[in-house]
Amino acid sequence: MPSHPDVPRQRPSRRVWLAAALALLTGAALANNGQCARPLQVAVSDLGLGSYQEQGQIRGLIPTITQELEARTGCPLRLVFMPRARALVAFDRGEVDVITSMLRTPERDQVGVYLPYGYTKHDLLVVPEAATGISSLSDFIRQPELTLGIVRGIRTNSRIDGQVEQLLVIRRAEYSSDFAGLSAKLTARRVQAAMMPNALHLKLRRDGQLPADLVIVDVPEARPQQLGLYVNRRSVPAAVTARLGERLAAMVHSGWVRQAYVKHFGEAETRRMYQAAEAR
Repeated sequence: MPSHPDVPRQRPSRRVWLAAALALLTGAALANNGQCARPLQVAVSDLGLGSYQEQGQIRGLIPTITQELEARTGCPLRLVFMPRARALVAFDRGEVDVITSMLRTPERDQVGVYLPYGYTKHDLLVVPEAATGISSLSDFIRQPELTLGIVRGIRTNSRIDGQVEQLLVIRRAEYSSDFAGLSAKLTARRVQAAMMPNALHLKLRRDGQLPADLVIVDVPEARPQQLGLYVNRRSVPAAVTARLGERLAAMVHSGWVRQAYVKHFGEAETRRMYQAAEAR
């Protein structure tokens, strides 16, 4: 409803304007000093021991690392659980500030700053009746009666991607929409093997969602790949990103992150992955 012509409009008081200006200046000063002026939204997804939901809580390696990084930086980091595909789109649009468990790519370098922290390792899971003589993915390819299961959209940035493409061309590889579906195919023997990141197959085996008798083949083609988080260039000031990077690097160099892997992955699996990565 328009105001009466005889009643002057109320304008914000000088005190209100000063308070607003002070809030803006304070936020800018905090950002320039590497302190967060607001909580940062961190997108996480169902990625096995990396991050998962249990009894309404987000658990796993990434929440452990995030909690420590928050304590060391004083920057509130708010975990937001969402499907992986949605998380990637939201990050590229600037709708989330941080995305975790990422391989580095030139395309995503245009959107965010990459901060490495650890590794991932893909393994070949083979049903026991087909495992004889298989010590590499090349051995698997040479056995024409065997079919490989893979999850759509999962890439390793390694030799495996080319070998999987070869199997797809000759119709000896089969897509699943997610790892739960792929696990069901292995259990039913619809496929004889699958490629999975260790964070996924360790969690699925612990939860009884994979056959206990599967043979885990540490294939030489699958070298450990560096994992990191991306901080969005559009939504996070450079000084804040630098502060996060400094503190995360300190956590890595001191061995804190490796011990977090031990907590979630176990000593033997952590040693296997780190020794293979350090031998490259």
